Amino acid sequence: MKGNTWIEGWFEKCEVLEIKPWEWDFKQSYIKEPIPKDKSSIELILDYKSRKLTEIGICNVTKRRGRDADCDKEPFYIYQLLWSTDYEPKSESQLNLDRYNLIRGETMNSFITTFSHSKTLTYDSHIKHKFEKFATATHCIGNFTVLPHWMNTGRNRFSQDYWDVTMYSLFEFFQPLGCWKQFVARYFLQPYVNDDEEWTVSEFWEGHFAGIGNYNQLKPQNEQELSEYLHKVNLRIEERGKWMIKKVCEELKLQHFTFYDELKDRQIRFSNELN
Repeated sequence: MKGNTWIEGWFEKCEVLEIKPWEWDFKQSYIKEPIPKDKSSIELILDYKSRKLTEIGICNVTKRRGRDADCDKEPFYIYQLLWSTDYEPKSESQLNLDRYNLIRGETMNSFITTFSHSKTLTYDSHIKHKFEKFATATHCIGNFTVLPHWMNTGRNRFSQDYWDVTMYSLFEFFQPLGCWKQFVARYFLQPYVNDDEEWTVSEFWEGHFAGIGNYNQLKPQNEQELSEYLHKVNLRIEERGKWMIKKVCEELKLQHFTFYDELKDRQIRFSNELN
């Protein structure tokens, strides 16, 4: 009941602030006042990474802040509802124990990896607008999942935190076992796979998987690849986030919220159905 109460309270706060839940930036957990609409999303995420967000903010579950702030741990009650995870948020005095939690919230696609690399590329100003959107989307519900802690730690070196590469490796492991489609459906990962016979994984840009094993080749190599990546990752985070919120609303019978009107007739789309 506690988790359901938090979720309903969060939805109510979204309505008051006129923010759709799938667009809620969980960096808000470390800022007392609503994030100003004219605040640069890039500046905000850099402040977060620099541990400058030191307040107990709106709808903060973990009571973390500053150096302990961790956005993907805040929606714990949503993970619990959708995926029956047993991880409970720790008090501030127990934060050092978090490393021992086996299954916990994690971020699927990293902003900093691509943003830092982009400084080595030449690109037009329109890319900055896509980066601003990604800076917010990075910490929206659609970019969060649950993973074994060891798996998330290990995938960084292998995939550079590009979720299509992570999915490709999971496809190679799960597909021969006959449980790939069940895994994708369970975690609402259809936006990352094609609606073909095997539900093959879709690359963020052509040739991305050819870079597996080469640390630098996994990052966008030119403006075209960078633009394609930002477009696709933002779209997939939003698509998945809408579906997650729809499932939560229906599970808890919270279809009375205004934002649900946009979700009630939706079906989650596969990668090949997205622009």
